[in-house]
Amino acid sequence: MRAEFRRIRRAVGLALLGLGVSGALPAYGASPADSYPAKPIRLVVPFPPGGGTDVIGRMVAARLSTVLKGTVVVENVAGATGTMGVAQVARAAPDGYTLVLGISATHAIAPSIFPKLPYDPLRDFVPISRIAYGGNVLVANTSLPAHDVHALIALAKKPGADLTYGSWGPGSGGHLAGESLNVSAGVHMRHVPYKGVAPMLNDVMGGTLPVAMSDLAGTLALIRSGKVRALAVSGSERSPALPDVPSFAESGIAFRVDSWYALFAPARTPPAIVDKLESAMQEAMRDPALQAQIGTFGMRYAPISRAQFSTQIREDTQAWSSLVKSSGAALE
Repeated sequence: MRAEFRRIRRAVGLALLGLGVSGALPAYGASPADSYPAKPIRLVVPFPPGGGTDVIGRMVAARLSTVLKGTVVVENVAGATGTMGVAQVARAAPDGYTLVLGISATHAIAPSIFPKLPYDPLRDFVPISRIAYGGNVLVANTSLPAHDVHALIALAKKPGADLTYGSWGPGSGGHLAGESLNVSAGVHMRHVPYKGVAPMLNDVMGGTLPVAMSDLAGTLALIRSGKVRALAVSGSERSPALPDVPSFAESGIAFRVDSWYALFAPARTPPAIVDKLESAMQEAMRDPALQAQIGTFGMRYAPISRAQFSTQIREDTQAWSSLVKSSGAALE
């Protein structure tokens, strides 16, 4: 039988050479991951350039390129609070050459707030690796007479007050954190959705928007330079990047859900390629320089397996769903 197989294999190889086909047949039992990546990998960042997701996506792409000895190219596909770019990746060929940098808003919050979400985060994607986690930050224009969240609440409760707060889109973690503040404090600050962090922060600095819930990565430089004022951070604890800024929890605001960044591939991507990507991400994230870069943006890195992260996604989806229902948050 073996001799017959070798005879047939040799005959096919000679026939292909006769047809001008270059290259040898793949070795018996070869894995599709053996030659991966054989071309550039496209990493979709589903938000505009300049925000925290974009910054972290580019840091990860650079390190992943080195580990894989290939090229990882970042492409910004913004729109609909990140769901447009994520939907595009859900429809991409599951070959490992199109990935997406997802966040809690696109993969845990979106199912509860978008009635016609064009993808199923659990069914249409396989998680590769959680990259970082942490909270968001409540910032204000420096002329606003509020230096902490309690002073902000007092302003919002004044007769005739019509305070607005911005987020980087309807259904984002910033939107829900703002609504949680409204519910917990018994106030009604109107939500103003933006198409990204950068234009929102421009309006805060310019005074058009008094308050905003922003991601830490895109905001820290402005806080440190005194261009905006930090009032509180969301999440379960203070950020190591802003140790003097209290958390929502210690300020009496019932909001403890952390946001995260993670790498995803389309469902049905070959398991061998998924395993190779996970291994490459683990190696990339062990780089002290990358961990330090992530820390400068107020985020944390903690190793977690793919199975553990899958469980976290399901648990976070339930937690955000409960928050959406209790706050009455909806698309504007």
